[in-house]
Amino acid sequence: MKTLALSALFALLSAGCYAQTDSETPMPPTDLADELRSDWRDIAPENLLLMDTVHGRVVIEINSDFAPGHSDQFRTLSRQGVYNGSRFYRVIDSFVAQGGLQDETVISTHPTLKNENDRPISNSLFVEFCNADLFAPIVGHIDGFPVGRSESLGKEWLLHCPGALAMARDNDPDSGGTEFYIVLDAQRYLDRNLTVFGRVIEGMEYVQKLKRGVRSIESGVIQAPDKGDEIIAITVAADLPESERPPYRVMTSPSDAFEAAKTAKRVRNEDFFYRKPPEVLDICGFEVPFEKSTPLKPND
Repeated sequence: MKTLALSALFALLSAGCYAQTDSETPMPPTDLADELRSDWRDIAPENLLLMDTVHGRVVIEINSDFAPGHSDQFRTLSRQGVYNGSRFYRVIDSFVAQGGLQDETVISTHPTLKNENDRPISNSLFVEFCNADLFAPIVGHIDGFPVGRSESLGKEWLLHCPGALAMARDNDPDSGGTEFYIVLDAQRYLDRNLTVFGRVIEGMEYVQKLKRGVRSIESGVIQAPDKGDEIIAITVAADLPESERPPYRVMTSPSDAFEAAKTAKRVRNEDFFYRKPPEVLDICGFEVPFEKSTPLKPND
């Protein structure tokens, strides 16, 4: 019976906008929804990476489901200390912050990856965002990650929203492997052209502090004698003692709390707005809520 119930919930979520304010929109039964979802999802320690920069800690969740090859390689290189002491060497205002090894000789010692720019539409619970999108026929969330979908192509993909972590490459779609970038402002035209494999959960203020290059000079690469800001280390949370792992969790989709958070951004009824904005929200303008609790001590 639970399998049938889950299929019914998935069909409702895929068919229309879940938890719309329109009372005619079909809603999953309350008891079913309560049984199959909770408001928060713990981030697996294997997918939680802690990037310490000269400005502060940037917390990243990598997506091993959408991009297993890229996630595995980034995790492995981080564990090997390959990125320790490297720099964000190409940072362009309102575009991306690119970091990594920079030296082509060093880069060539690591394998390149087959692109994971999109994948066949999955059976994962997809929660439609419910506003029209300029770049994808349908957008929504899977496990809190913003996703585009095309039923005609039979594909889905992660989006280049602010905070997205993706792999840089040359013209060959399969030439990426070590050089990564974090999106500073939405770059949706890059969707399905480069592999997004994670997103920043916390610490974008430190990414925004990174020293900038000049876009018109070598595509924003910071020129000598100046150097980009240092990446001190990237640590996989699973490699820390359990008592020292920062326990991050993100709001699940679907959940009542998730729908309420979207509605609060879309429907602005505050007294401040004497001219009510249209009830429209861009998917890259919605930050999925997260929270962090204090790690338990051994005697707790």
